[in-house]
Amino acid sequence: MGHVILLFILVTSLVATDISAKYKVSFGIFGQIGIAKTNLHVENQNYKITIHAKTTGMANLLSGEREEWYESVGVVNDGVLVPDYYKKTVQRYSSSVGETVLKKDIRKYIFSHETKELHVQKTKYKGESREFEEKVGDYYASNDLLSLFFNFKKMLPSLEVTSDSTFYAVGANKTDGRIDIKPLHVKDEFDWKKGHLMRVIVNDDIFSSDKGELLLNLRDDGLCQQAILKDVLFFGDIRGEMID
Repeated sequence: MGHVILLFILVTSLVATDISAKYKVSFGIFGQIGIAKTNLHVENQNYKITIHAKTTGMANLLSGEREEWYESVGVVNDGVLVPDYYKKTVQRYSSSVGETVLKKDIRKYIFSHETKELHVQKTKYKGESREFEEKVGDYYASNDLLSLFFNFKKMLPSLEVTSDSTFYAVGANKTDGRIDIKPLHVKDEFDWKKGHLMRVIVNDDIFSSDKGELLLNLRDDGLCQQAILKDVLFFGDIRGEMID
């Protein structure tokens, strides 16, 4: 379920105090491998986006009951989300010599928009042990992965991608956060509902999917209703679909 967040990119404007969606994830011959839930809450010009993803079925057993949490917290400035911090938490269990140990990795990215710096805090837990590291990030971007795509509809009000565009977000490509968005015109290739299509290149190796190519299908209100992560390992595509 690493980088599972990229299957549940939500592109929407601030039209309500709370916006939520639930997705199922399936992978080739293995069928459903996970569930993800997401929520945007806005109150008094402050926002909080949360996503919780967890494995199910055989994938849950093989991954050590892996769960992931993503969180973006900040302020709303003229309708644009401006993050104060972005946090990713990955939790799973590891067994060896008859002992089961809880492992948890937490990365918190703190934005300093005035100085255009990013501060990164890394915390690792393994059973009772704890390791902590803090450093200045290798690059700065004004958005994290969640805030960028919630802001995206403001950048493209019609949700129609007619030419290549490049954006930068913390939580995407490890080198510089680059994300490329391209038009997608092959509706007949997919058994998809009617919607707005786009191709997103994360420029990173996700599940051995080369550059991490995502095909997205958006509803008129901006919510992602279907997504495909292309050419994963030897088994085909990982697919995400809104179910609630």
